[in-house]
Amino acid sequence: MDNHGIAEAIADEGQHSIFESMARKVNKRYRVSEVLLRELKRRGIKRVFGVPGRENASILFNEVEGLEYITTRVEFTAGIMADFTGRMTRTPQVCFSTMGPGATNMTTAAASAMLNHSSLILITAQLESDDRNYNLTHQCVDQRKVMEGVTKWSYELGCPEDLPWVLEKAFNIAQTEPVGPVHISIPTDFFKKEILVNYDLNKPILPRIINEKLFHEADALDAIRQQLLDSEYPLCLIGEAAVRVGAQESIMKFCTEWNIPFVTAANAKGLANRNNPLNYGAASPYMEGILGYQALEDIYTHIDTLVCVGYQYVDDLLPKMWEYGNRKTIISINSHYIREIHKKFSPDLECVGDISEMMDELLSGKINKKNYKKMDALKDVYENIAKDRRIVNDRLTPIQVINSVNTHIGDGILCTDIGYYRHHAILFSDPQAVGRFFTDAGLSSFGTGLPYAIAAQAQEPDKQIFLICGDGGFHSGSGDLETLVRYNLPAIVIVMNNNAFKLIELYQARSNEPKDQNKQVVTLGSVDFVMLAEANGCRGIRVNNVDELDVAIRSHDRLKPLLIEVPMEYRDRDSFRESF
Repeated sequence: MDNHGIAEAIADEGQHSIFESMARKVNKRYRVSEVLLRELKRRGIKRVFGVPGRENASILFNEVEGLEYITTRVEFTAGIMADFTGRMTRTPQVCFSTMGPGATNMTTAAASAMLNHSSLILITAQLESDDRNYNLTHQCVDQRKVMEGVTKWSYELGCPEDLPWVLEKAFNIAQTEPVGPVHISIPTDFFKKEILVNYDLNKPILPRIINEKLFHEADALDAIRQQLLDSEYPLCLIGEAAVRVGAQESIMKFCTEWNIPFVTAANAKGLANRNNPLNYGAASPYMEGILGYQALEDIYTHIDTLVCVGYQYVDDLLPKMWEYGNRKTIISINSHYIREIHKKFSPDLECVGDISEMMDELLSGKINKKNYKKMDALKDVYENIAKDRRIVNDRLTPIQVINSVNTHIGDGILCTDIGYYRHHAILFSDPQAVGRFFTDAGLSSFGTGLPYAIAAQAQEPDKQIFLICGDGGFHSGSGDLETLVRYNLPAIVIVMNNNAFKLIELYQARSNEPKDQNKQVVTLGSVDFVMLAEANGCRGIRVNNVDELDVAIRSHDRLKPLLIEVPMEYRDRDSFRESF
């Protein structure tokens, strides 16, 4: 869809774009810095996450009321906070960095937003327009080329007057399904220049996701309905995109009315209580090793139709995970086409459009309630593992930590960093609703957990935020503990410490004989995380059993952040292997 088409689509919804506003000829001159901030504010942006640089001489981020600049210790944290806030709120978010290393430090956040599908607007300062000599001038790199491989669109302003149309295009691209990041580079000298604005900078523009195909094909949906009517044992596989576009209520109504069970991606957890018989739980590539049970075989062998709703390959639910039993008819109901990976995922029937509308239409005609297999054996495995409170070698297991969090979390939010333990969290966490459990299923970068916790607590100040992380991932960006304190964000950070990159050690041990392993490269030194917490202004405590962990969580007074250090190990029963 071109800019004119997008403008018409937005206007049809009763919203306003630059193209409409320009016709009113307001004609007023503003500094570029003020235009930028006003444009962000009228699009619903409340926070800009970043680390300031020398462009701060020309843009102070206080030129417009109602925008808060969140300063972090490193650009990675700021970028991931914006990326994550976008995933939480399903609205565009903005991060800002300085030139040179500031911009290159943001590339991981851009890649994370690309793979996790969050509508991130990444703005970077560039060298002055008369000194843009890439790779020749101090701190001058071609940011557009650096970013174009990990964004939907990357652009560097050629003149100050470009800013309004560039921002309009950037937001529209970022919000078009599949949503993702865009990058705008602005030469530092442009911020203090004045430009003529001939539209109303105070007119709100409400953010909304733009579907690639607004109207689905009736014939395709009729074919899907017929397949469902003919199917004996269908199963729904619900991906994160279904939650991103707000279709969870329609999907649950569909599953309930048709009596079809479902499996969810990690970030779609919370659609229903885990005791709901239709809820087969979240799936993970490592679940069979963690559970010590042939879970995927139990779930998929008898299935004849798999209905993938909001499925994304990046959800880490790989097609080879459901290749049990006879060949299945694969149905895809999505907000966008999945074109690039047909060798991996090529549905027999596909319908693209508004997911909620399509699910509702599948309820409007004939319904054939299905019989389904009860997962009693699988659920018994979960329950028996969850009951284990034994302490071995003065160390807790990840599942014991997760179960303790489940007991105390209520309507709070659980985030994880990256490591083997996050797959335990995918399986055993028990969020009360969607949007209450988050992990990075996309880029899966070490150190994302702390930015998640900071952003979640800033966005939901009245909810208790829990972060579960390993010592390796946490300490890679632990300097921003001070950011939690500075903004008075009383999250609970649980650091499970085994002094190792344990997931990598498990991979190494699986592929090499003991005599050939090199544990030196995966073993870390000892860190006193309690002292680290206190040095940054947090409360710190070390626990050695489940009872002490429960007491520590229960006694949290929310006056400051709490870091709990937990000695951790994986038990012998936990057989590390992929589930396919």
